[in-house]
Amino acid sequence: MKLIDVSKDLRYLYIHTDEGTRKQSLAWRGVEQLEQKCRSLIGQEIRHATSGSWDKEVWFQDVMSVKPASAAVAMNTAITAPLASPSQFPLNRTWSTKSVRRIFGPPGTGKTTSLVNIAKTAIAAGMPPEDVGYFAFTNVAADEARDRIAKDLDLEPNRFANFSTLHSLTTRMGGNEGKGLCQKEHFKVFDPSIGIREEWLRAGDASSVVVRPEHPVLSEYSIMFNRKHKVPSFSGKSLETAKQCLGQYFGQSLDEEDVHEYAEKYFGAYQAFKHGNRLADFNDVILSVANDAFPADRIPTFELLIIDEAQDLSALQWDVVNKLADKARTTIIAGDDDQAIMEGFGAAPHLFNAFPTTEPDQVLPVSYRLPKNIKNFIDKAIVPILAQRVGRKDKQWSEHMDEQHGGEVIQSIQLPVKDASGKSTRESLSLKRLLRMVEAAKNEEWLIMAPTRATCDMVSAGLAALQIPHFCHRKDVLGTDSKIQVQTIHTSKGMGMDNTALVSISRGDSYLLNHDARLLYVALTRSKKRLYIANR
Repeated sequence: MKLIDVSKDLRYLYIHTDEGTRKQSLAWRGVEQLEQKCRSLIGQEIRHATSGSWDKEVWFQDVMSVKPASAAVAMNTAITAPLASPSQFPLNRTWSTKSVRRIFGPPGTGKTTSLVNIAKTAIAAGMPPEDVGYFAFTNVAADEARDRIAKDLDLEPNRFANFSTLHSLTTRMGGNEGKGLCQKEHFKVFDPSIGIREEWLRAGDASSVVVRPEHPVLSEYSIMFNRKHKVPSFSGKSLETAKQCLGQYFGQSLDEEDVHEYAEKYFGAYQAFKHGNRLADFNDVILSVANDAFPADRIPTFELLIIDEAQDLSALQWDVVNKLADKARTTIIAGDDDQAIMEGFGAAPHLFNAFPTTEPDQVLPVSYRLPKNIKNFIDKAIVPILAQRVGRKDKQWSEHMDEQHGGEVIQSIQLPVKDASGKSTRESLSLKRLLRMVEAAKNEEWLIMAPTRATCDMVSAGLAALQIPHFCHRKDVLGTDSKIQVQTIHTSKGMGMDNTALVSISRGDSYLLNHDARLLYVALTRSKKRLYIANR
C-alpha cells in the first residue's frame, strides 16, 4: 500500500493510505516513533506491522518502506528466513543440573506478571537476556513481557530476541529448510479464492512476515497436522464450505461424500505447487523442527525457558517444546487447563497437565480481578462441571478481598407486578434490557461477550440503534470510544473489566456453552465488579 498522509486528534494517530485509513492510540507506548516513521515514508510504498490479535484493517504497530511488487509475480519473490546463528540464540551447551516447573494461573491471578518477574530476576542477577527464551501464544503478549523487563532494567529491547511465539522461533531456527516462505502472491497464484491474513512474527521486521491462508481445506489440514492426526476431519460448516470451495476449484458439482477425495486432490496440488517453487508455509516450518530428523545442534540451549499459555499449544507444538526443554537448564511452563478453549483449533491441554516436571506444581493463590460474590457464583455453577473432566488439575485459590465491592451477578430483573401469593416476580435478563443498562452506564467500561460472531453482531446492531459508540471485532463503531467492547469469548480471553456481560440468545450460542464448560468459565471470569447474564 502507499502512505499518503498522517494526522491526529486528541486520541489517535491516523495513517492515511491508498487502501484506507489505519490508526494507533496516542496512549500506545510506541506512538511517537511510529509517527516519525510514517511521516518520513509519506509517498512511498509501505508494509505495516499488526502482530498478534491486532486487526490489520484498523491498527498500525510499525511500518517500513518496501519496493513496489511487480505486476507479474515471480516465484523468487519469497522471503527466505536465515538459518539459526549464535547471535540469535545460544547453541551447543549442556547443563550439569536441570529443573522443570509447572505454574497454574487461575483467572486474574497475575500469571504473566509472575513469569515476567522470574525472567527479570534472572537477568538482574546476571543472566544475559539472549539466554532467556520466553514464548507466548501471541507476539503482542511476548512483546509486552519484553518491554516491561527492558524498561525496568534499562536494557535495549533488541537484546530480547527470544521473546516471541514458537512459530517465530522455529522460523529463525531454519524450519523453512532454505525455502521461501509463502506470501499472499503465491497463494493467489495457486488458488485465487484463498483468503489471506498477514501476520508479522516480529513487529517492524519485514523478513518476519508470514501469511496464513484462509481456506476450509487448508484450515482442516492445518488442524490435522497440529493434532498429529492422519486425515483431516470435515463436518458441519467446514464440510459445507469445503464442498463449495472444492466444487468451484475443480469446476464441478460435488456431494458431501466427495469432499474427502477432492480435498486430498486439492491438498496434493497445493503441496506440489510449493515443492515446484521451493516454498514453505506456516505448518511446514514447525513440522520440520518437530521432525526427529531436524539437526539436534540447531536446537537452542536456553538457560531459562518460559512457555506461557501452554494449555493452548497443539500436540505438534509440544513436540517442539519437548526438544527445547531437553536442552534448557530451567524450564517453566505456565497456563490453566480450566481456560483451555482452543481445542477446536488443535490445542492439546492434556499435554500441559501431563508434562513431566522435577518440582511440585505451583498454583497462584489469589485473583486480583474477581470479587467474592462472583467467585462464589462460579464455584457453585461451573467448577463442579469442570471437576468432571478427566485429568483436570484441582486448584485452590481465593478471590480478591475488596471491602468496597463484593461483586454482583445480575441474571434477572424484578417486575412491578406480583404473583398470586403477593410475592414480587422476576424475569430473566433479556438482550434488550441489557442494552438499556449499558446505555444508562455508557461512560463506564464494558466487555460484552457472546460465543458466536453472529450474536456479537446483534449486540453491536443494538448498541448502534441506541447511538452508543463501541468497539466490535476490533473495529470502532459510531466513533472512537472503546470503553464498551463487544467480543467473542475466544477473543476476550485475558481481558478483565468492571462490567462484563455474557449474551447467549441463539442455538449456536447454547451449543457452544453446553458443549464445553470451559468456554462459559472463561466468559464468567472476566468481571471485576458486575457480571450480567442475558439469555433471551
